[in-house]
Amino acid sequence: MRYINEFTAYLQSKDKSENTVSCYIRDTKAFIEWYSSKTEHGLEKVIEFDAVQYKKHLQSEYKSFVTINRKIASVNSFLKWMKEQNYIADEMAIKTVKDKDVKQYKGLENKELWKIRSDIHRSGNRMHICIIELLLGTGIRVSELTHIQLTDIQMTSRKGLLIVKGKGNSKRTLPLNKDTRKAITNYLEVRPESDSDYLLIGQRGALQRNAINLILKQYGDRVKVKVHPHQLRHSLGYNLVKQGVPLTTIQQILGHDNVSTTNIYTLTTQKDMAEALENVEW
Repeated sequence: MRYINEFTAYLQSKDKSENTVSCYIRDTKAFIEWYSSKTEHGLEKVIEFDAVQYKKHLQSEYKSFVTINRKIASVNSFLKWMKEQNYIADEMAIKTVKDKDVKQYKGLENKELWKIRSDIHRSGNRMHICIIELLLGTGIRVSELTHIQLTDIQMTSRKGLLIVKGKGNSKRTLPLNKDTRKAITNYLEVRPESDSDYLLIGQRGALQRNAINLILKQYGDRVKVKVHPHQLRHSLGYNLVKQGVPLTTIQQILGHDNVSTTNIYTLTTQKDMAEALENVEW
């Protein structure tokens, strides 16, 4: 427990988000529990062999490469911290698992996107319209959406800016397009009076992540499209790539620390390949 408490404090000092710290600690506790079940030695005696065996354990427990590699990243961070603190003698790191399968596009097809968006607009619910237009028009994460405050929005009739509070207390400023500005303006006209400065206000106060997920699910169920906020982020990123927007620009829009993360939006869909071959002329 001593190591966990110190490691938690270390992560918090690095301005990691509360959600990131929680994931790291949960994964690290799982590793410690596994290690303790395999040996009577304390953590200060952990060796590279143990790390390799833990990787095999994860591969036997989980099918998702993303899940396995996330847990490996957490443990590697913990082991690196242990070495820096001289709690262990050797530097070690578990190699991530390589997914040899072709990555699949995680966004919505344009037809599905049209169904969801049109159904929400047809409902006339101004808050729901504001939610879909903000997610699609900026690509913000659902956690960033729920943290938008009225003071984060600056708009005139012709332009607008949104200050987004991202991971690790980072901030970025995004332009708001015409559709998003209109949706926000219309919603503000009917926004319930509240002591809260948060933009999205429901019957019980500021909307939380689960409420956003539920709202989208209800519309998705109605038009038979599975949808969650992160798919809308992927949809925007993918479409920006197709429009030829530089990856560095997309990186800044989506708030990625590294442009390599933005590369996931360059995935080619089956439809892209079919269209490319269909248009071949000899």
